[in-house]
Amino acid sequence: MKNATASSPVEPIICLTHRFEAIANKYVFQPMGLSSISMKILKLLKLNESMTASELIEITGATKSNMSQRLSFLEKEKYIIRTYASDKKDKRKITIELTLAGKEMIADLEKRFKKAQISFEKKFTAKEIAQHKAFFKKLNSILDSGESELEKIFKF
Repeated sequence: MKNATASSPVEPIICLTHRFEAIANKYVFQPMGLSSISMKILKLLKLNESMTASELIEITGATKSNMSQRLSFLEKEKYIIRTYASDKKDKRKITIELTLAGKEMIADLEKRFKKAQISFEKKFTAKEIAQHKAFFKKLNSILDSGESELEKIFKF
């Protein structure tokens, strides 16, 4: 088999990200009965206490339909609660919050990731970890400032 090289420095990052997500889905999210987007919603709610569906859509990039399905599922499982505006006339004014069960699910997830982090960190030197953190901090900064440029480049 030939040794294939990536055509750009971005390509291996995209492939690695996809691989991490597939592994997380297989060993973490699916055994917990959730999808990665459902876990992301729960994590965002933990960080922000309450949010609207529109805010969650904007941050996650999910479609309205997908977000509606995820929120219905999370509510059915009693991980979230939706609170309607006091007048209940405008159904769009809904805030979403974590329930105790949702907070427990996130705590379990964080324990699993902490265990994985400790396991991974043992395989790297302190210098490698510092370089990794610096690289991803810079990459995130570049993506934050250049997302509109990327949108123009990849728009069909």
